[in-house]
Amino acid sequence: SCNLATLVGHGTIRLSVMGFEARKPTDRELGVMKMLVEEAMQAGAFGLSSGLYYPPGVYAETDELVELCRVVAKYGGTYFTHIRGESDTLIDSVKEAIEIGERSGVPVQISHLKVAGAKNWGKSPEVLKIIEEARKRGVDVTFDQYPYTAGMTGLSALLPPWARVGGDEMMIKRLKDPNERRKIKNDFEKGLPGWQNTVGDVGWSNIYLAFVEKEENKFLEGKNFKEISDIKNCDPASAYFDLLIDEKGKGSIVVFMMSEDDVINIMKSPFQMFGTDGWAVSPKGILSHGKPHPRFYGTYPRVLGRYVRDMGVLRLEEAIRKMTSLPAQKLGLRDRGLLKEGFWADIVIFDPEKIMDKATYQNPHQFPEGIDHVIVNGTVVVSQGEHNGALPGKVLRLKRINFNTL
Repeated sequence: SCNLATLVGHGTIRLSVMGFEARKPTDRELGVMKMLVEEAMQAGAFGLSSGLYYPPGVYAETDELVELCRVVAKYGGTYFTHIRGESDTLIDSVKEAIEIGERSGVPVQISHLKVAGAKNWGKSPEVLKIIEEARKRGVDVTFDQYPYTAGMTGLSALLPPWARVGGDEMMIKRLKDPNERRKIKNDFEKGLPGWQNTVGDVGWSNIYLAFVEKEENKFLEGKNFKEISDIKNCDPASAYFDLLIDEKGKGSIVVFMMSEDDVINIMKSPFQMFGTDGWAVSPKGILSHGKPHPRFYGTYPRVLGRYVRDMGVLRLEEAIRKMTSLPAQKLGLRDRGLLKEGFWADIVIFDPEKIMDKATYQNPHQFPEGIDHVIVNGTVVVSQGEHNGALPGKVLRLKRINFNTL
């Protein structure tokens, strides 16, 4: 139903060449990785994405990313990054993203910029200042955001990087070893240099189970790990380890970790855009499982209802620009993102007085209110709030021209 602009994943590239190894690539391996990035860019990818908090990206050094981004820059693409850390290491992680852009000559998009962990709350002005200073130096760095104080990630993402070396099979083997479990618990309590220790940042009571695959564990969805540990009659870390083993490393969690003040401060920046950071969901069928983050259903209506209409954080025109023309401009889509003759007709018709998100953390599979019609490539897809089955979406491909006009 919608258009699709794809990126080539750094993690996918690294896995195909090196697996889950925690080391630098050899010259030959780096050469193969660059070749694979080039192949994807020639096929029309809009850029390279990285997840430096997750394996295998967590094992990559800055120089490796710079080399790959030089290939992306040659094709006019963009570097999209889930930075290495969003809590204690936030400042250094933002600086690394900027360094990669500065050294490679590629535009940078920081994914879902946030300030995580109560002890870090209030750092958003410092982060925004670093970004603004980089832009003054000529680095095309921008960022996106979802309008919530909780995030969502994989169940295994709480583990320290060393525990995930070698992939899920090795990770589960470690989790079954009492000595390794003790080491991980110790890391949760004391942390490790350069690692975003989410458990230490927010505590087990702020980490909720969003989705598991096994039917016998479904009753735990929506509960936090303090509640789960009480049900299992053990400590939260042990309940987490056991669940991770039982689910073979799969599953997802919702983590409450941001302050509303930082969310609003980031939202006000002229270099901010909105994004769901979600995937395909539905209230019915196979995509209706679990309790995913409400951002999947509610991001844009929440901005227009709560932050524009009710709180006055943004003007309506400003919010719409951050959802439409600004992202299109960043991607180099010269014929989308505006209501303009000759442009593709991608149009959402909504009632600014009624629009609001309905999805909640405990009941997320709810469509918003106030959106009457959706038009994609000139074809009506949603009419009177109902999907009509039309599939006019296209796979978009990057036209290899770099526009640094933000």
